[in-house]
Amino acid sequence: MKKQHTDRRVSVAFVAIVVASMVLLVSGMIFAATILNSRQLPTEQTLQGSTGNEKFNTLRFETFGGEPSYRIIGYFLYKDGVRVAGGPQLEPVGKLSLNEVFTDNDRIIKEKKYRKSGNLIIREIIRDNSVIGYAVSPLQMEITLWDVTTDPSSISLELRYKDMQIKGDRYDGGPK
Repeated sequence: MKKQHTDRRVSVAFVAIVVASMVLLVSGMIFAATILNSRQLPTEQTLQGSTGNEKFNTLRFETFGGEPSYRIIGYFLYKDGVRVAGGPQLEPVGKLSLNEVFTDNDRIIKEKKYRKSGNLIIREIIRDNSVIGYAVSPLQMEITLWDVTTDPSSISLELRYKDMQIKGDRYDGGPK
């Protein structure tokens, strides 16, 4: 009977692939971003309540591409101690209340001659069972916030938004 020779190169290559995959998986877990939950609030009741007049750090952003009149404006209002990144298209506009954001949105639409995309909705953004901010936009804009905090003493978020009128998976800002 002839002795069969087993080729061990396949098993070495397999082990190398498994080890490389595990390293990538573990490094991805360490630096992974977590999407934050949000909950839509009743607009009129929220604006008339105490939250409607409370001032927050505010970012304004808008979709781009296509016809300028079809662009959509969104806002993110957040508490002190939170850092938000998402690219140069995020424009800090100081501290505004939710009521002031609605007024600012009307002003910008008139100033830039944009088409009104619909009524603005308010979503509270929740991290660790606490509200840390509010996303404001028409339904045609999807806003997501990702928790990318690495230092527990400072909350870091990345903001992504998408024009739901455009087909495809193009997001503006945030982790890809």
